[in-house]
Amino acid sequence: MSRLKESMCEAGAFVVTCECVPGRGPRGKSIDEIVEFAREAVSTRLPIHAISTTCNPGGNPAISPDILGVELEEVGIETLIHFSCANANRNTIEARATALARNGMQNLLVVSGDYPVGGYQGMAKPVYDLDSVQTLRYLKDMNNGLHVPGRKPATFDTLPQTEFFLGCAVSPFKLTESELMPQFFKLEKKIQAGADFIIPQLGYDVRKFAEILKYMKYRGIGVPLIGSVYTLSRPVARFMNKGMIHGCIVTDELLKKIEDEAEAPDKGRAARIERSAQLMAIFKGLKFQGVHIGGFGLKCADYANIISRSQEIGDNWRDYVENFGYNRKDEFYLFPEDPDLTFDEDKLVPVESAHRPRKPVHFMMSLLVHRLVFKEDTLGYRMTQGLYRLISKSSILSRIAYFFERQIKSLLFECQECGDCALFDLAYLCPMSQCAKFQRNGPCGGSTNGMCEADEKKKCVWPKVYARYAAIRKLDKIRLDYVPPVDCSLAKTSSWENFFLGRDHTAKKLQALREAKKN
Repeated sequence: MSRLKESMCEAGAFVVTCECVPGRGPRGKSIDEIVEFAREAVSTRLPIHAISTTCNPGGNPAISPDILGVELEEVGIETLIHFSCANANRNTIEARATALARNGMQNLLVVSGDYPVGGYQGMAKPVYDLDSVQTLRYLKDMNNGLHVPGRKPATFDTLPQTEFFLGCAVSPFKLTESELMPQFFKLEKKIQAGADFIIPQLGYDVRKFAEILKYMKYRGIGVPLIGSVYTLSRPVARFMNKGMIHGCIVTDELLKKIEDEAEAPDKGRAARIERSAQLMAIFKGLKFQGVHIGGFGLKCADYANIISRSQEIGDNWRDYVENFGYNRKDEFYLFPEDPDLTFDEDKLVPVESAHRPRKPVHFMMSLLVHRLVFKEDTLGYRMTQGLYRLISKSSILSRIAYFFERQIKSLLFECQECGDCALFDLAYLCPMSQCAKFQRNGPCGGSTNGMCEADEKKKCVWPKVYARYAAIRKLDKIRLDYVPPVDCSLAKTSSWENFFLGRDHTAKKLQALREAKKN
């Protein structure tokens, strides 16, 4: 069993992990410093439980955390590997996971992955075959023994079980209700898919961190929650303030404080360490199960100082909560204000939604057509299904029908012809054209003020999805419904034919529901 898992699951445990960001190339200062840090951490008995290594941070190429992780494990320290869903299809994801299991690395932090911004002779092609929910489900199936087709027809083999300890991420630092709530909904899906612990995005608003804990209590989620502590230097604060590190919020007020602190003889180092120690103490006081500490250029001594100072603060953590209220104008909070962080019952009830129930004509027309034609047990459904059964017997008729379908769906939905349509799942918004990462189970964490990580001039699709389902009071549709990955064998084929003839994921889900009712 993973030592990190053992530590995290102990009653009253408080684990500490450190995040390291390797650079590009097989050797170099950033890589050598990580290995040297690990050696020093072991020799000085730094009270940490694991070193986490990132995967292509910021969308830039870097040495694989898997290879670096082997070296760190040989030094004698446990690793937490960032398992990004970016830049790999599902077969590569399985191959990577299998290699990690073979090397005895069990702790994985599963994330969507940053959108690529660079690469050899131009920007790399974005590859998002699976989202983080689907990947967690895949890895959990590997833990249970993956069932794969056998050599003989209609037979299956079971692969050896893996022992992954799976983490997931969530970002509570979203400005509006429609941007925040899909983050929490996706978190629920991640837990349902198999996530064993949670590490949130970095931030400097304790009320937002506390809201994760409150939401977990409200929904009955009982997995360990690890607080995020980032030791903020002036250069990094400037980057985050400008939105150059996607999803990371540093307000103007916080930046000014960092700028003022940087004028000190130590360039603000002591103030940075103190801030991190205070936040760590607050997390421990709030009964988080640990902290995930990161920061550019941190040494072993810095980590030791953060940990020891947080222990000095101890039960006096409430005295420092007021130092972490860096929010934005009109920031949405899901739960009532709770300045004393008492978590009383009345503070665990979400505020009433302020979302205006707008119902776009395009959306309502799509719903109407769905009820008339695509809803099972209706006359329109039975007639259209019969029509497609006839059409499918003629390649000429199939091509003609597909031609007209393409014109309609391209005009109305910007269809990309995946053949395994998710319009039913995303309030008639196409994830293949509207989301740069093709996310089908909820948003990534990279949006800022509702704008897409990959295209800052384009709005994230998920607040639109939320608004549409909120308008018809069907938010459980995106909170509870798991959407499987695209079946790429259906690409460039008729999604309508695939639906009515039982080939796509929606038809298979309906079939499973029918069989469940019979049993």
